[in-house]
Amino acid sequence: MTLLLRDTANEPEQTATAAPAEAPPEVRTCPTCQAPLEDGQDWCLNCGEAQPSRRIGLPGKRATATVLALTTVLVGGAVAASYAALQDDSTPAATTPTQVAQVPAPTPAPDAAAAAAAAAAAASSAVPAEPSTPVPSDTSTLPDTGSSSTYTPPPSSDSFSDSSSSQGITKSSQTATGTDTTTTSKSDTSAADTRTSTTQTETTPVAITVGDDAAALYDPYKRDTAAGDAKKAVDGDPGTSFPVTVAPGSTQIGAGLTVDLGKLQGIREIDLTTKTPGFKVEVYATDDTDLPPDVLDTRWAHLKDVTSVGSDAEAKGKQIVKLGSGATKYRHVLLWFTAPPADGSTVRVSELKLLG
Repeated sequence: MTLLLRDTANEPEQTATAAPAEAPPEVRTCPTCQAPLEDGQDWCLNCGEAQPSRRIGLPGKRATATVLALTTVLVGGAVAASYAALQDDSTPAATTPTQVAQVPAPTPAPDAAAAAAAAAAAASSAVPAEPSTPVPSDTSTLPDTGSSSTYTPPPSSDSFSDSSSSQGITKSSQTATGTDTTTTSKSDTSAADTRTSTTQTETTPVAITVGDDAAALYDPYKRDTAAGDAKKAVDGDPGTSFPVTVAPGSTQIGAGLTVDLGKLQGIREIDLTTKTPGFKVEVYATDDTDLPPDVLDTRWAHLKDVTSVGSDAEAKGKQIVKLGSGATKYRHVLLWFTAPPADGSTVRVSELKLLG
């Protein structure tokens, strides 16, 4: 009995307070279905919901999904456009229908009497109008037609056009009489009348008025020794004259006379009167306001050469120089004397008239 008693005296004194009990471990649960989750588990095995730790670990998934969707749309659109372009290129080209030549119906033979009448009417209406010949201002000064210095202007373009048109009308009327005699005759007659009414006749040249100081000596090489007054060539008095004199025995003159027209004008004719016939002259013109420095300047346009001026017995020292239609306009005219007359070394110009 004595052994069973506890020796309280020898036992250590128990602490007044007991150790606190340990807290049970925290268990993770699914926020959706409250099912328990293991540590590190990102998906609920009960409902399949992703856990917050999983969503935090995948940042920017919405932006990534948006980029992927837009890329898919763009790629699809490019593929669709390429397919449409290939379909357009593969469209077959429209074929041109082949034209089959058709044989015209045979033309009935015309009546012989009607065809003869139509041909006669067309021939009478197709006669071209003769162009009028310009009449000189002074018919008494016309040179001999056989003179080498006489200039005959070429036929105007109106005469050629009227003649060719009339010939064309005659041919067409003769060809067309085989198909419709009555209609063709009326058409040709009206065409011939129209051509005749539009024919322009050439007018008579008109004198160009120039001032007293319009004429001047042109002596770039200092050849003239007479020192004459150029105004006397355009003063309207045939008793006065403008001389150009070179050294005795010279075979060349090398000086000239210029006339300022005051403005750009067309020149059709030059009437020249001289007291020393037989010299040679070259006609130049320029559209510049200022005179070129010498006769070799490219601004001078060469218009005409005349030899033995006024030497014809019937001309009596007068010379008419034809220069054409006057379509080109000039400001200055130059008479460039090249060779002196046979009986001396002086060229005298009594009267000079320009006509346009």
